[in-house]
Amino acid sequence: MLYKLKTFICFSLVFILTLLQVQVLSSTEIYAQNKESLTINESEKVEIDNLKEKIKEELKVTDKVYPMINSITFDKSNIEIIGTVFTFTAISKRENLSYKWIIFKDLNEIHKKEYSKENFLDFTMNESGKYQAVVTVKDENGMIINKLSEAINIILPIKINSVDIDKKGKQLINTPLTFSVSAQGDHLMYRWSIFKDSNIVYDGLLSENNSINYTPHEPGVYKGIVYVTDEFGKSISKYSDEVIISEKIVPEKEQIISSDKETLEASINTQEFNSKTNHYIWIDTTKNLTYIFKGENKNWNLTKTMVCTDGKASTPTIKGNFTIQGRAPWLTSYNGKVKAKYKVNFFGHYYFHSILFDSKGKKVVDSRLGKSLSHGCVRLSVDNAKWIYDNIKNGTGLYIY
Repeated sequence: MLYKLKTFICFSLVFILTLLQVQVLSSTEIYAQNKESLTINESEKVEIDNLKEKIKEELKVTDKVYPMINSITFDKSNIEIIGTVFTFTAISKRENLSYKWIIFKDLNEIHKKEYSKENFLDFTMNESGKYQAVVTVKDENGMIINKLSEAINIILPIKINSVDIDKKGKQLINTPLTFSVSAQGDHLMYRWSIFKDSNIVYDGLLSENNSINYTPHEPGVYKGIVYVTDEFGKSISKYSDEVIISEKIVPEKEQIISSDKETLEASINTQEFNSKTNHYIWIDTTKNLTYIFKGENKNWNLTKTMVCTDGKASTPTIKGNFTIQGRAPWLTSYNGKVKAKYKVNFFGHYYFHSILFDSKGKKVVDSRLGKSLSHGCVRLSVDNAKWIYDNIKNGTGLYIY
């Protein structure tokens, strides 16, 4: 009995010790697990802190690598006309930047300024067109960025070159008169008034027509005035010359021919002026007259006298003996802005042709005759230019002095 009691007591002690050991091991394992969990949280925190520092560094690098241009400014209060100086300025808050400038006109590069520390560019607009500036900004790390400015539309300043009448001197009543103006500017409009003896006899409306037809039915002294207005509402005016309207006069051409005919024929027939046709042309640039002769060498007869316009002093009409070489219905100026009818060539780029029309060939833009103001060609009235175009054949001799 005693033996059994001892055995029970030993077994109980072993069981209790086993339970205590299990409890200790469990507590130790839980503590280790909690410690490991705490270690992982601290590691994640370190990684997050490192990531923040890396982002900060990357932001600092980005701030250096990519320079910024806030805007390109210029003085918008300037009148946008030819000859205006504009100052373009690149606005940026960064330091140690270099600037390169390029100016475009109608999308074509016309000016370049290489890199410098100047963030501005002064440029004079010498022609009409659409201008824009492009600035390239480079930082100390060699990184660049570009920016395009707003467009500037440069226009021609409004100006009246001349106001003309297609008839000169005295004219008969009921003779149609054409008043025309030669002006420069963009999108111009015209208003005409006609005066007779200083009294208004016609007052027109604003239109795109740079010429007007008026027929005087009474004798008197007539003149016109034109008001030219641009798209901004600026207006200037100018009077034409006067023309005298009479009931009876001797036509001007008949006066010229009757007074000069014998003298001119005697002069030309003493010279060796030959022609391969039965016509010969003689131009007197001192009088702005073109003489048409018919016949043959030593026997020329004056048949027509035409008032003409020859070259101005800076671009004079060529002098000497020449020959008519060819013709075409239209002549277009080198810049394409004006045209003339019935061109007849006598040397190189020298022609007979009509007074000047617009680029579409519809409106007369310069009807002046009897003056020296062309680029070297000989201008005639439309009727006289057509007569030469139709009747003067290639090979006809020509003398200009």
